Amino acid sequence: MLGALAGLLGGALLVAGCGQQPASSPSPAPGSSSASPAPGIAVGDSPVQAANPTSGQQAGGGSCTAKDFKVDLNVQPDRPGILLMAVENTSKKVCKLNGWAAVAPMDASGSTFNVPTKKVEIPGSPTQVDLPPGTNAFAGVRIELGSKADDRVATGFDVTLPGVSDPVNGNIVGTDGTDSNSGLYAEFPVKSMQVGTLQPAAQGVTVFD
Repeated sequence: MLGALAGLLGGALLVAGCGQQPASSPSPAPGSSSASPAPGIAVGDSPVQAANPTSGQQAGGGSCTAKDFKVDLNVQPDRPGILLMAVENTSKKVCKLNGWAAVAPMDASGSTFNVPTKKVEIPGSPTQVDLPPGTNAFAGVRIELGSKADDRVATGFDVTLPGVSDPVNGNIVGTDGTDSNSGLYAEFPVKSMQVGTLQPAAQGVTVFD
């Protein structure tokens, strides 16, 4: 095994690493304004594929593709099942995002599987995020954890951003800063999920009811 396994939620969520210490959440993108937290409003059972940004739903990412983004899913200290999604523009152009990412759990074989997923207006309604190169957008993901005996276990997640046709493989980052690209192994027995809106700042994105 890659490192020692440390249990979160009585062993339901396992993250490998040595001497886990809480890691700070990604900093808001330079020049970004904070989104004001608002009560979560459930708006559907699956992410919208495309819409007019003025309608409060989601719009395309312009000319940006999956290869222009890096997605980190940061495990939150002492909050089993809560992930902070940080979407970085790794290209040399401005990318535009508006709405919800589609998050698909993936098992150890690399196959994605379906679970009940609801998009929610947390911390608020969709807003267009213009990402210059090297900056980030943020969203929260809440996983209702089950048991490894009764529910399918995710060891990773594919993330499809609004207006982008192909998924990005999410890099899971543990509380000690180790990640799935450098040996971290995580197990999430998934019953269902909630995904919040993409925002220009991390404030409030993981404040689920």
